[in-house]
Amino acid sequence: MPNLIQPQTLTVVLWLCISGCNMATHAQSGNSESPGNELEDSLIIEDESDELLESDTGDLLIIDDDETPADNTDYSSSTAGIAINLDQVWLEYGYFNRDSDADYQLFGNLEASLNWQAGHWEAEAGIRLETYYEHPSDDNIQPKRGDWDDTRVDYGDTFVRYKGRHDVVTVGAQTIIWGRIDEFPPSDRLSTQDLRRGILDDLEERRLPSLALRYEHFFRNSQLDVFYLPKFRETELPGQHSVWYPINQQQGTILGLDTNSMVEHVVRTTPVREDEPENDGGAGLRFSQLGNNLDFAVGVSRGIATLPYFAYNPVSNQIRAHYLRSTTLFGDLGFEALGGTVKFEAAWNSDSPVTRSDGRFTSVESLAWGIAFELFPGDADTRINLQLIGNHLLDNPSVLDRDNALAFNGSLESPFGDNNWRARLRFNIGLDMHDLYLNPELTYTGIRNQEVYLETHVFDGAKGSVGGFFEDNSLLTVGWRLNL
Repeated sequence: MPNLIQPQTLTVVLWLCISGCNMATHAQSGNSESPGNELEDSLIIEDESDELLESDTGDLLIIDDDETPADNTDYSSSTAGIAINLDQVWLEYGYFNRDSDADYQLFGNLEASLNWQAGHWEAEAGIRLETYYEHPSDDNIQPKRGDWDDTRVDYGDTFVRYKGRHDVVTVGAQTIIWGRIDEFPPSDRLSTQDLRRGILDDLEERRLPSLALRYEHFFRNSQLDVFYLPKFRETELPGQHSVWYPINQQQGTILGLDTNSMVEHVVRTTPVREDEPENDGGAGLRFSQLGNNLDFAVGVSRGIATLPYFAYNPVSNQIRAHYLRSTTLFGDLGFEALGGTVKFEAAWNSDSPVTRSDGRFTSVESLAWGIAFELFPGDADTRINLQLIGNHLLDNPSVLDRDNALAFNGSLESPFGDNNWRARLRFNIGLDMHDLYLNPELTYTGIRNQEVYLETHVFDGAKGSVGGFFEDNSLLTVGWRLNL
C-alpha cells in the first residue's frame, strides 16, 4: 500500500501538536495516571517498605494488617473523569558514518491517550503516529536497499479494566513484560517486539501492546498473574529494503546465522515471505513473592514466540518466517548484597528454531539465563547495571546458529551539572565470539519535560553475530523528546 503521509508532513504535524497541545487536558481532578507497564526490576509487584505495594496497573495497594493487600480507594464516592494526555513526542535524525547502504535516517513518534475512570472501572484508548525514513547511499549499487519509508497510525494500550479489592481484570490491547533482567529477560517470550529501528531503543520502546485478557490477584505480599492472547501479534519488522531488516540479500546473510557460501547464494537469490500464523498467541501464568530478604517468581507459558525465524523452504523455494509454539518454564529471584541488588533469571524452552549446517530447518530445546548486579553508588541518581547472559541449545545437531551464546552487557547512567545533564552508556560484548555494541549518550534535561540528546551507536563483530551483521550501520544521532 503506498504511503499517504510523507515524513516531512508528519514532522509539521508533530510540531503543531507540540505548540497546540502542551496539554494534559483534564476533565477531572481525580487520578488520571495511565496504567503503567514500566516494571522496575521487571517485577509485577514492587516492595520498598513491606507496607506499600505497587502493581503494574499503577494502583497503590496498601497492605491490610489482616491478610491480603487491599485497594482502599472508596470507589463509591469517587468522581468519574476523563483525561486527554499527550504522552510523548519524539524526533530524531541519524547519520550513518560507515559503509551503510543508507546515508541517513529520520524518525518521528507521537503518542496520545484518553483515560476514563469511575468507581471500580477504568478505560483507556491510546494512539501512536510514527514515521520512518531511510535515504539510500549514493554508493549503493542496488538502490533498493537503504531506501525505505513508512508512516502509519497504530493503536497504543487500549483496554477496559475492572479493579476490585484484591483482583484486577483487564481486557484489550496491553503491554505485558515479564522477567527481571534488563534488555533481554529470558521469561519474556510472548510480548510483541518492535524492531523497526533494530536494537537502537531501550526494552520499553521495543515492545508493543497485544490483545489480551489478563487477571491479577493480589495476596498480602505476593501476586498471581495470568493472561491469554486470543490473537497472535507478530514482531513489527522494517521493510525488506531497510538496513535494519534481519536479512541482507546483498551480502547473503541472515541475522544470527554463521552462513556459508551455499547459504549465502540461496539468500541472495530467493524471495522472502513473512506470513504470520492466524491463531491465538498463547497464555501464561506467573506467581511472584516478595520477602524481607528475597524476592522470587516462577511461571509457565505456552505460546508462539513473536520474533520470526527465517529459514529456507526447498519445497516453495522461499525464505520463510517461522513462528514456533513453545512451552517455557521460567523463574527469577533477587536479593540485596554487596551494596546493591543481585538478580537471577532462567527459562527453559521446549522448541527453539535452528538451521542445520546443511541448511535444513528444525527445532531443539534451549536454556536461557541471566545474572545481574544493580548498584546505585554514591547517591540514588547514579545507576550501574551489569549483566551476564547466556543462551544454550540443548542436544543440538551441527547448526549455523550460536549454540552457546554468552555475553556481558549492561548500562551506566549518571546525571551531572545540577541535574541538567545526563551521561549514559549501554553496551553488549560477546564472550563466545567477537560481538560488540556500544551506545554512549549525552542528554540535556534542563528544559521541563524535554530532552535533547546526542548519541552514537557502534556495531562490530564476526560473521554470525549481531554486531557483525549491523557493523556497516554504525551511526550518530541527535534527537529531541517531550515526555508528559
